[in-house]
Amino acid sequence: MKTKHFLLMIFLFLMGSQVISSQSEKSHLPVIDISKSYPKKEIRLQDITDSEYIPLETTDDVLLGNRLALSYVSDKYILIHEPIRGNIFIFNRDGTIYSHFNHKGQSGQEYAWIGDAGVIFDEKNEEIFVCNQSIQVYTLKGEYKRTLKINTVDSDSKVFNIDDEALLVYDDVIIEPGLEDKTMKDPYRLVSKKDGSLISVLNIHFPKRYSTRIAKIEKNSWGGLFLFYTQSMYYGQDLMIADVSSDTLYQLTPNRKLIPLLTRKPSVHVSEEPRKVWATFLTTDKFIIIGTILLDFNSVGGKIPFFMYEFETGEVTRVSFFDAEYGTKYWEPGNSPAIAKNKIASLIQPSSIIDAYEKKRLNGNVDKFIKTLSEDDNPVVRILKFK
Repeated sequence: MKTKHFLLMIFLFLMGSQVISSQSEKSHLPVIDISKSYPKKEIRLQDITDSEYIPLETTDDVLLGNRLALSYVSDKYILIHEPIRGNIFIFNRDGTIYSHFNHKGQSGQEYAWIGDAGVIFDEKNEEIFVCNQSIQVYTLKGEYKRTLKINTVDSDSKVFNIDDEALLVYDDVIIEPGLEDKTMKDPYRLVSKKDGSLISVLNIHFPKRYSTRIAKIEKNSWGGLFLFYTQSMYYGQDLMIADVSSDTLYQLTPNRKLIPLLTRKPSVHVSEEPRKVWATFLTTDKFIIIGTILLDFNSVGGKIPFFMYEFETGEVTRVSFFDAEYGTKYWEPGNSPAIAKNKIASLIQPSSIIDAYEKKRLNGNVDKFIKTLSEDDNPVVRILKFK
């Protein structure tokens, strides 16, 4: 069949990975009742964070487009890719360009596209993993090294960096007509970074799986109608995990230890249609932010309700954020890249920074580069460090 895609632009931040534990394991965990009216709290973002800005070098051959993904930020590197064009840019931590390459193509050493799993940076091994239905591995300079065959049916499968030896592959629900029975009941597996071979299947079993995607059939063609979300979120080197089909939130550590953190009620399995699912949007050492989303494919979007759970006190509040630097009344944690704990990062257009600076709103180190910043320059990385 001819395939076409329909994107329902509701930006969700949902995560999937690990284990469904037994009911006895859940019984002692803190519970968030997503149907309850918790006390409300408004937080000024600048009261709980410090800002750092990193302007990215602009040259004739390093001009970033509008469709960008910030994939990785460390003390040494910044990784950005363009999913449609296939460009991959590696910057030094100070924003100067380190390397860039594009191997989009049909040969065995190229990638046809950059999938939803994006690009993974293994800094210790100095390797770049470009993910789609197979994974192409390159050096930081873009030299081809090898291909990992991960044996996935669905191009929307997700891949995450776990440790020096393994990647975590999440196999999404199959929605293609005629292939639905290929949906895996145990969708999480660790594969080798060396050759893509199976290391282990995680102990996660779903008798019933729900999906954020449905097939839309029109005559002799079909397309995917879906709520767009990020399947998992890094918390430093850990992975925060909440599955659409699970009532438990987990933390997966680099030594492959799975720690259940929270449970929700009412259960997703007893919810009426459209089901209300939860998503982790932000984790710090002090608190975690949970959002709830209706699996309603006729929805036109709207504000996502956020709940803050504070680890020390166990207090739960309904929370909203105000970003005073840019006058954003309802700031939402975005699709932050892999970054150190208690930090998130995003890309800001130079025009927004110049405007906010002229209104005397900005904090941090903007004075060091604002006089040379042009609206035509590449975006600026903003890092928020939670206090």
